[in-house]
Amino acid sequence: MMQENTESSNGKQSEFSVWGKELSRLAQEGVKKEISKHKVAGRPIFYSRASVPIMELSDGRCFEYQLRPDGTREIIREVKSK
Repeated sequence: MMQENTESSNGKQSEFSVWGKELSRLAQEGVKKEISKHKVAGRPIFYSRASVPIMELSDGRCFEYQLRPDGTREIIREVKSK
């Protein structure tokens, strides 16, 4: 029966895990910078919270909204900021 060298496999897996964590950290850092630039320019940020579409204005206020068939947005209600 052949036995795999688990030490080298674990080393590669560990190296990959470290690389993945660093890549994730850098991606999050980049997203935060871009969101900040977007807000400074006065543009809203769109995302969802628990499947509820949210529009966050540059002043930090957040609104639940609905996209209409014609492409415009209907504000449903103001929601608490994070």
